[in-house]
Amino acid sequence: MIRLLVLFVVILGSSVSTAQANEFFDKLIDRARHSAMQAYAKEAPVPDTAKLGYDAYRGIRFRPDSILWRDSGSFHVEFFPTGFLYQTPVKMYVIRRGPSGTPDGAVALSPSPEMFDFGTAKPPAKVGFAGFKVTHPLNGQAFDEILSFLGASYYRPIGKGQAYGASARGLAVDTAQPRSEEFPEFREFWLVEPAPGDTSMTLYALLESPGASGAYAFTVTPGARTTVDVDARLFMRHGVSMLGIAPLTSMFLSGKSGPWRDDFRPEVHDSDGLALWTGEGERIWRPLGNPGALQVSSFVDNNPRGFGLQQRERRFDHYQDGVAKYETRPSLWVEPKGDWGEGEVRLVEIPTPSEYHDNIVAFWVSKWPVEKGKPLEYRYRLSALSDEAALSPEARVVATRQAPVDGNTKARRLVIEFEGDTLTELPEQRLVESNVEVNGGKLVRAKIDRVPGSTNRRLFIDVEPESRRAAEIRAYLTVDGKRVSETFSIQLRP
Repeated sequence: MIRLLVLFVVILGSSVSTAQANEFFDKLIDRARHSAMQAYAKEAPVPDTAKLGYDAYRGIRFRPDSILWRDSGSFHVEFFPTGFLYQTPVKMYVIRRGPSGTPDGAVALSPSPEMFDFGTAKPPAKVGFAGFKVTHPLNGQAFDEILSFLGASYYRPIGKGQAYGASARGLAVDTAQPRSEEFPEFREFWLVEPAPGDTSMTLYALLESPGASGAYAFTVTPGARTTVDVDARLFMRHGVSMLGIAPLTSMFLSGKSGPWRDDFRPEVHDSDGLALWTGEGERIWRPLGNPGALQVSSFVDNNPRGFGLQQRERRFDHYQDGVAKYETRPSLWVEPKGDWGEGEVRLVEIPTPSEYHDNIVAFWVSKWPVEKGKPLEYRYRLSALSDEAALSPEARVVATRQAPVDGNTKARRLVIEFEGDTLTELPEQRLVESNVEVNGGKLVRAKIDRVPGSTNRRLFIDVEPESRRAAEIRAYLTVDGKRVSETFSIQLRP
């Protein structure tokens, strides 16, 4: 059984109203504000669990009789122990309900080795909480994982029929900068006990890093699209070179355009592209790659409507991996709430030789510098989805390939395939044309073909990059001069 130690009481009324939730969050915001005025202190690890290696840690199971809210029909919570890479403990609290259903205060959860089945590993004398996962009857009557928090500020939501893939983070600090990257940590969590019949669950978190302190409110709603509504309030301990808001992390090892590998699997990736919906309403698709060197791309915008790392390839035969099941990995989509102002969506692609390393990061960066003492506020909805077509009402890119150009050793050929209702509904005689822009290179040819047996179109673009510069390419389809597709965007390096 989970042992509860009363820590402090939060005054709540007869129900968890918006006002009462705001009252608790306001107190947490004040605590983060005060913390940012103090020197950063790193949390001490739990030494007894350092001996738990990869295999031993993977074999640990949380005991069913220790599940939080195990008699609830809506949400259960299980905890991860400290060990392996997760040495830093987090503090866990519950805002619980009394016998009448009325919330009666907050209590601390006290970890114990007895909560876990360590399998063949020797149980440590002392253990801490490293994180937790939330389960819910998502795919039937059995409880399935819908959200997990484990390691630094990482968390992963999944929807119906999905398997864990891309991750989100609370905050990114100095990613891909000359200055060493910070990895902020969620130090404390408060889980709000759901009422019978609740379809959403709320939790709060305190974030700490050398550069910032933050208060977070999360509301998770499971479903075909599991959503997490995020309210983040940040206070800077010092100025930083780069502050990444709503960061997403994923893996891309190989795809249709390479790199070549000696592998039976045609493609290996958790996400295959960055999708953007700009403040002006343009929808952009940027395919991901596994570059030979660190590559950073920026998409300048004002008040973005959405961005995310998507997995558009949804057929098993594209991957041929019955274990990893990459076709079930979720697409993560960020929808800002309110005005985020001027800035950019930044994409970082890192070389990787292995599918076991996340090498893709995307986040929002404000145009304005981040200064010590400056308070920041960001609200957004994060969705884990697999109905990517619903985000692209126009024709969308479903495949990107590259090839050499016969007779021209300087040129590369891009083959971009579009599909969508705007193409399916066209009379066969209607002419589909393209608008192609090349910056930093020479456009040799652009041609459109209809895919045999389909209403899809393939756009062939032959480009000669200039010298050692990367060629920036943008392209979309038109009918009678009207745009009918999203914009394809890529950097083509010589």
